[in-house]
Amino acid sequence: MKPHYLLLGILFCYTSVAAQIDRSQQPQPGPEPEINFGSPQEYRFSNGLTLLVVENHKLPQVSVSLRIDNPLYPEGDKAGINQLLSEMMGKGSKSIEKDAFEEEIDFMGAHFHFNLDGAHASSLTRYFPRVFEMLADATLHPNFVPEEFEKEKEKAIEGLKTAEKDVKTAARRVQNLLSYGAQHPYGEYTTEGSLQNSTLEDLMKQYQQIYHAKNAYLIVVGDINFKATKKQAKKHFGRWKAGVIKTTSFPAPENVSETQIAFVEMPNAVQSEIAALFTSDLDKNNPDYYAAIIANQILGGGGEARLFLNLREDKGFTYGAYSNLSGDHKTKARLRVATSVRNAVTDSAVVKLHYEIDRMSKELVTDEELDLVKNKYAGSLIRSLEDPENIANFTYNVKTQNLPDNFYNNLLKNIKKVTKKDILRASKKYLSAGQLRIVVTGKGSDILSPLEALKINGMPVKVSYFDKWGTATEGPAFSKPIPEGTTAQSVIEGYLDAIGGRAQLEKIQTKHSIYEASMQGMTLQMEEKKAGNTKMIMEIKMMGNTMQRIVINQANAYMEMQGQRMDLKGDEKDAVMEGLPLFPELFYTDQIELIGIVDWNDKEVFEIKINPNKTVFYDTQTFLKVAEVELQNDRSSTTQFGPYKDVSGIKVPEKIQSNMGPQEVTFNLINIAFNRSFSNTDIE
Repeated sequence: MKPHYLLLGILFCYTSVAAQIDRSQQPQPGPEPEINFGSPQEYRFSNGLTLLVVENHKLPQVSVSLRIDNPLYPEGDKAGINQLLSEMMGKGSKSIEKDAFEEEIDFMGAHFHFNLDGAHASSLTRYFPRVFEMLADATLHPNFVPEEFEKEKEKAIEGLKTAEKDVKTAARRVQNLLSYGAQHPYGEYTTEGSLQNSTLEDLMKQYQQIYHAKNAYLIVVGDINFKATKKQAKKHFGRWKAGVIKTTSFPAPENVSETQIAFVEMPNAVQSEIAALFTSDLDKNNPDYYAAIIANQILGGGGEARLFLNLREDKGFTYGAYSNLSGDHKTKARLRVATSVRNAVTDSAVVKLHYEIDRMSKELVTDEELDLVKNKYAGSLIRSLEDPENIANFTYNVKTQNLPDNFYNNLLKNIKKVTKKDILRASKKYLSAGQLRIVVTGKGSDILSPLEALKINGMPVKVSYFDKWGTATEGPAFSKPIPEGTTAQSVIEGYLDAIGGRAQLEKIQTKHSIYEASMQGMTLQMEEKKAGNTKMIMEIKMMGNTMQRIVINQANAYMEMQGQRMDLKGDEKDAVMEGLPLFPELFYTDQIELIGIVDWNDKEVFEIKINPNKTVFYDTQTFLKVAEVELQNDRSSTTQFGPYKDVSGIKVPEKIQSNMGPQEVTFNLINIAFNRSFSNTDIE
């Protein structure tokens, strides 16, 4: 049984379909929405701190946001120190230790979180004075305990090691580096070396540079009184030091002169990550701002947008394709158009993605598209006003980005004024198809040749090559010499010999294994019983409670979750049945194919395709199985094995690491036994 089925089980949810909607009838427009969250009352303290209060007495709750408007600056050889600082903030203070701090927050039902920009807290009105005091205490007098620092650093390093094999993580890292440049704060990335290079002394120094009053804004929203809040703010933050604002310079992001492809080699990829990138000078004060954000929504703002309709609904290349136009008053804005597609259609997806971006600047959008997006945007904006933290963000943006006081009150009016010609003009400036940097991250042996032969609008596209850290390289070489006489079948026999030998393995009739993992601080147990290559029961327990059972026998294949049974059918059943044998390699036929020798985590491995959706990798030196990659419903899962240990003459993996998308779980072997007798109740 594959561990990724566990991930599917944990993340699985049941949905139901309501009554059918008559989509042939256009809904009648409602009243024109209005936005008016009021002007904040303001007071500036002598240390530079600005207090902004928005009174709202509809509900007995208060939200406070501390925002620090520091300029961007690179972290250099201590990249990751800001991440560590964010994790260390909010762990109590010098006057109240971590556990007592968190216990009191829980008692009040309050919410706290800290980040590099400051902190946020919310609570019922009656608890707000104490919540306000605790926020100030944790911000101004953090308790940086050496043991906690080392724990957070080790956690960050382990996170990097885990993400090192993740294709999406590598893709994002290179996309950011190529968009902004290695010297830009958004282009640099954290490494194990930069984390190891960071000390508690560095963290304390970083705190002094970031957390000071001079550029700070204290934004309070909710059921409060301005005078009382001002008095509290003066009490808790009035003696906060102004500090010195750290500034530095770094190169501005630059676009490529013409559309080109940057290829990032990831041999373990079963899908390709594609992102088209373009930076611009767009900000909220730009007259084109409103047209640009509507253009972005029409291009890739959701399931009704052009990218989604083309790449998913029409071509079936992907589960989703989206665009994002992010603005930042401290640096250039960036358009990012992204999707994940199966390897076989990577070049076609690049063409279609470019086509839709290019079309935005060549032809007018339709009336239907424009009206739909305007209404969707209005609804989203209105709903956002229900969150006090969003109101705080709006207030903060007005003060720090030199916006008119009525910017957000007039936002919908300005959106409504946007015309089709405005969108065409803005698309030519901010969604430029002629200077796109298209970053493709994937398995080069499958996708690179078609990319190198690609033409867009009849013109060849330049391809550059990068490793997963964004370092420019020569074009990757995929063909490594295969030892004479080596075939897919000989590799499989080598594996069977390595773990115990075919004759010994064929004597085994049952297997009973228990693996455990930690997931979000909870213990996860996977117990599996197999018998005679025809029966299996796998039970998943979380903190001792059964979460999921999977039962397979000659008559049935089903999953039970929370007392509900779901029969496994189609691809899901086929995949489960494929893993039913005690040792699947005993039953591989001559249909398997040796693709070649590739690198896997700095190790040379044989790549063997078992079927169109499954590839297995075996160490060229030991023949032990290193990993399996499976594609199901256009989603990939990777399972890695090792190190191995000997149990009754059979080598079994001590660790099994499985991931599906961002979810990753490492299972550790607790116990395994062979040829143990099972009763009918054990295995039925």
